[in-house]
Amino acid sequence: MEKTFNHVAEAFRWSTEKEVTAIEIVVSALAMAVPALLVAKGHHMGLGLVGGMAMSGTVAHGKLKVQAGSAGAAFATLAIAAGLACLVGRLGMAGQAAMLSLAAIAGIVGGFDRAMVAASMRFVFYLIMVGGIVATTSADPLLIFAVVMSGALFAAILHISMSAVVDRIRKPEEKPVEANRAPTARQKFNRLKRSLGEWAGWQYPIRLVLSLGAVLLAHALFPSHDVHWAALTLVLLVERRPERMPRKTTQRVIGVIFGVCCAGLLSFLALPAWADVLSIAVLGGCRPFLRARNYLAYSIVMTPLMMMAMGTADQVLTAATLWDRLYATVFAACLVLFVNRVAIFLWPETAAPVAA
Repeated sequence: MEKTFNHVAEAFRWSTEKEVTAIEIVVSALAMAVPALLVAKGHHMGLGLVGGMAMSGTVAHGKLKVQAGSAGAAFATLAIAAGLACLVGRLGMAGQAAMLSLAAIAGIVGGFDRAMVAASMRFVFYLIMVGGIVATTSADPLLIFAVVMSGALFAAILHISMSAVVDRIRKPEEKPVEANRAPTARQKFNRLKRSLGEWAGWQYPIRLVLSLGAVLLAHALFPSHDVHWAALTLVLLVERRPERMPRKTTQRVIGVIFGVCCAGLLSFLALPAWADVLSIAVLGGCRPFLRARNYLAYSIVMTPLMMMAMGTADQVLTAATLWDRLYATVFAACLVLFVNRVAIFLWPETAAPVAA
């Protein structure tokens, strides 16, 4: 009982370790709201915020060269994910099989280094998100790709431009760069190759693909339910190292419950387009701050944003849709817990350390 109480209390813990700047908040709000406003007349408001959502938090701080490099890498990752999603999104079972294969490849490549871990997770997430939009709406896939990438480009340029202006005003002092012996690309590749020589090195892509495969099977048995929402939840919850009771899973489930209520309120109010854009701006601005403070609160904000994105073009958020996505979240969380337990039983050395 005490363990359960501590686990839940930890899920609500507020972190102050990471600093969040005003520029991150402003850029995140504008990066989603402005593209959404520009395409609102075409009933593609949800699509407009996807690009800004994808680029938020991916542009590094520092010199222009560093910012351009990180923005370029994130933009390329999104372009590949969105492009492939638009190609296979309407191929039915063949397209779903292709997405499973791409997720498996991304899971393997992600073991190269820490940057590749984040890039591979982002790739799979937006592959499934954009693929879901393509599969469930009547919008032209080329239009979907164009709107998403235009929003991403706007977000990247906005962040770099505002950072440059702030840095010029503040004129920050140059901090001495500490020399560190970072592993070379060859060393990283050899490490990945060695890890793939053992079953433990395959546990993450195996867990990811089996979980996504179970969701597709559930969709085949119950085609009226939302497969893409459960798949998105899985990608967010399946960590590189399995945990018996992940705090992130608890936070995600609780956050989605409250987030569904918020999304339902916004949907049932039937707000005018300008009010919807304002809501996107507020939620988008809260996103980077809450992400650094508490994942539960972050999930509450992300749920209506993701629902707006997934409900683009000719879809409307109904009460049935809201309940369906709540059930999908709980199903995905239970699936992750089960797969994690099996992985820890088979490969105990891969389990994440238990927090003290």
